[in-house]
Amino acid sequence: MEYRALVLTSHDRPPILERRAKPTPKSGEAIVRILTVAVVPYMGEILDGSRGYPLSLPLTPGGSAIGRIEEVGPDAVHLAKGQLVFCDVTIRARDNPSVSILFGIHGGGYPEAQKLMDGEWRDGTYSEFAKFPLENLYPLNENVLLNQRGFTVPELAALAVCLVPFGGLSEIGLSPGDSVIVAPATGYYGGAAVSVAIAMGATVVAAGRNKAALDNLAAVYALTGRLKTVVLSGNSAEDTDALRRASLNPEGADAFIDLSPPEAANATHITSAMCALRPFGKCVLMGGAKGTFEFPYLTIMFKNLRIQGRFMYERDHILKLIKLIERGSLGLGKAIGIKNLQKFDLDHAMDAVKAAAASKGWGSQVLLTP
Repeated sequence: MEYRALVLTSHDRPPILERRAKPTPKSGEAIVRILTVAVVPYMGEILDGSRGYPLSLPLTPGGSAIGRIEEVGPDAVHLAKGQLVFCDVTIRARDNPSVSILFGIHGGGYPEAQKLMDGEWRDGTYSEFAKFPLENLYPLNENVLLNQRGFTVPELAALAVCLVPFGGLSEIGLSPGDSVIVAPATGYYGGAAVSVAIAMGATVVAAGRNKAALDNLAAVYALTGRLKTVVLSGNSAEDTDALRRASLNPEGADAFIDLSPPEAANATHITSAMCALRPFGKCVLMGGAKGTFEFPYLTIMFKNLRIQGRFMYERDHILKLIKLIERGSLGLGKAIGIKNLQKFDLDHAMDAVKAAAASKGWGSQVLLTP
């Protein structure tokens, strides 16, 4: 049996559709029929090489997806044909889990990680079928999610974007009742961080420069009473004061999650947010900002602040987030401000990439539905 896959052969030209023979899964593997995958806003930069992500070509690009098990390897004991699953593209070496890649997106950039992409895990999910390690497939309770909660399969694709900030907020132990600064809060991952933090029981201080986007976020969560917004001025001292006041604690907020994009190299909000934390406050850095930042050294030292880097998430974070959604703590779709779902098939994959680049903020999501 043949299937269609999008294949990138060079950064100098767009990917093309190819027909391939459907593989047979070996031990530790499964073949998944891809139902929907969210297209990240920067996918065009990955494909043309301007993001600088290490990739082995040719390959099929992609991202974490929602799919159905098509076939499992001979050692599978829990997964079965027809199951609805979340497909995580964070591939970890089985003999050293600290070595990881995002297959179809990022090859790691160092020899051990590159070996994973050069070998078994090169091709991603912009395809009718994809091969996954068994441990990267997470069963979803179809009856609860689709029938009881009323979500659609395309809405479930938001799991992928919500997982990133959930991994960081879980890493620093965000607890119900905590106040957390999310900055910038109006982008693709920032908007998801606001939704996730509120679902975790926190009060959120959403910060950014775009007042209209912040007002849209405030409208989504107006009934919760747990979202404050701060329009950043770029004046570090003024922004620190505004963030501290919005946290409703004279000593400052409990936590800060940074999700800065690459173009935020000269931004001042990281310093402002750190200075707005209370003593023993926590900060997690999860963005893609390039270059070197100036940190308030004495503030960090005297306040005993904890600063944590976090790349993506761990397996237990995925399991916990699925529970949050299945139990109704975290909504999807319009409940978290995603008012516009744009869907494209494989024949129009590059249209999807362009649409994603044009809708970088929170409120819309572009999906590929092979």
